[in-house]
Amino acid sequence: MDKLQIVAIALAVALLAGSLLFRPTPPPPAPEPPRAEEAAPPAVPTAPATPHAMMQENETVTQGGTPEQVLTLHNDAVEVGVSSVGARVGEVDLLQYPATIDRDSGPVQLQTSEHRGTMFLFLGPEPLRSLEAAPCQVVSSNPHKVELRAERDGVSVTRTLELDDAGYGGLFTVHIQNAGREAVHPKLDLVLYGHDRAVTAPDHFPKYSLVASVDGAVKRTPIQGISSTGLVGTLLGRGAPTGTPYPAPVDWVGVDSQYFLLAALPQNAADASAFLGPTGVDSGQAALGLQPFDVPPGTGIERSYRLYFGPKIEATVAAVDPRLSRGIDMGWSFVKPLVSVFAAMLHWTHDHIVPNYGVAIILLTILVRVVAFPLTQRSMKSMKKVSALAPQMKEIQEKYANDREKMQQELMKLYSQKGANPLTPLAGGCLPMLIQMPVMFGLYYALQSSIDLRHAPFALWIRDLSAPENFFSVAGVPIRLLPLLMGGSMFLQQRLSPAPNADPQQRQMMTLMSVMFTFMFYQFPSGLVLYWFVSNLLGIGQQLLVNRAPATATAPSERTA
Repeated sequence: MDKLQIVAIALAVALLAGSLLFRPTPPPPAPEPPRAEEAAPPAVPTAPATPHAMMQENETVTQGGTPEQVLTLHNDAVEVGVSSVGARVGEVDLLQYPATIDRDSGPVQLQTSEHRGTMFLFLGPEPLRSLEAAPCQVVSSNPHKVELRAERDGVSVTRTLELDDAGYGGLFTVHIQNAGREAVHPKLDLVLYGHDRAVTAPDHFPKYSLVASVDGAVKRTPIQGISSTGLVGTLLGRGAPTGTPYPAPVDWVGVDSQYFLLAALPQNAADASAFLGPTGVDSGQAALGLQPFDVPPGTGIERSYRLYFGPKIEATVAAVDPRLSRGIDMGWSFVKPLVSVFAAMLHWTHDHIVPNYGVAIILLTILVRVVAFPLTQRSMKSMKKVSALAPQMKEIQEKYANDREKMQQELMKLYSQKGANPLTPLAGGCLPMLIQMPVMFGLYYALQSSIDLRHAPFALWIRDLSAPENFFSVAGVPIRLLPLLMGGSMFLQQRLSPAPNADPQQRQMMTLMSVMFTFMFYQFPSGLVLYWFVSNLLGIGQQLLVNRAPATATAPSERTA
């Protein structure tokens, strides 16, 4: 929804600018087609079966006569539950982040698949398959580390999960020892699970997706509707989606949302493939598969995975592995510098001037308007001059209606005499809006990528600047006052602006733009809507000042501007 809405706004503004400038706007270049992969696609990881339900530690229910335990690991930032049956990772709690706006709501829980848990390692064909979900012996356990071992017919599998002493990193290791008479052939698939919470749930994850970093490029599959064929697929009788395999090299796979990431990185990306696909209704798996290998009798082999479970903060993820920084969506490459600047400005204002991100956004809006004031002021004055020429322009158009060449000559003569030209961006009226577009893109991604703005309140009913506000609801439909005020202010600003050429169709199009922006901004973060609304109010004030001043002829030195 994010980039599509932004592209829609950009196209709408480009269309308006083209109509104001009387020349068509070229469409954006089509994206390059994806590169055809030369390597053969990897084997799809084994489809996981529904696991045994997680149970509390020391519960009397048993499997194979062995009580199942949930061993809890924790440090200052993370708490992780590990089952003694199959070493399945269950709950992952982020202790420093509340799940909802209410501070007593408890920590964010990355686990959303109740029955599958969060992470599970598939071992490959027999005799390893029977050890995947077998009860394990607890070899050792402390607050940061647990070591679990399962054994059968001389083959033992030891799985170890260790948290970093502090922060959001961890290490998962599997050691396979073969004391049997025949070689075993592991095919390791480490699978991370996700199940989308309902949109109405207070701890719903926005932009919940399966994700993989493939040869440096990030691939995402939204979890919502992942098992649905969609309307077109249903009409065409298509089968349910089967998922997407990705060949090596794969840097990492994970499950992420707008602000949080759960990821696993292999020892060697060149040896790893990935698979992103559904496991049920609105649920999916991100699998990291290693190439099959052999473990001859009397030998052992070890494989390890670096883990990350935490917030999408660049310095934090980079401390675990710099490659994880690719999972933070900061927009297109040309927008990223603006995103970094705006995020830094918002944080500095919040930390040093006023501890309210809403006020910080307003101050940033004022600063942007001050910087752009010389250009917007000249644009407004130029529009007013051109508007004052409308009667004379209409007279020339009527007089030379059958001679377009003569009409253009007379119009250009009039423009030259009066020092005005409606064909320039300054007179066309599109410049103020075009100036705001890069700022809007930068601020949008700053709001979306900065976890500090998650659950950041402004005032009154606006309790979360990173999400759409909700003034009240009617029959379950949210009524959002801020987008409506923004649309109204945009409409008023356009009505106050002089219309070059007094074209009724141009007026209608500008009115339509106000309606379009209101609908598009209805789902945008309230912080971004607040920026646009305040910018419109400042623009209205500036336009009123310009309208009060008489339209004077441009000085000769200004005519070439």
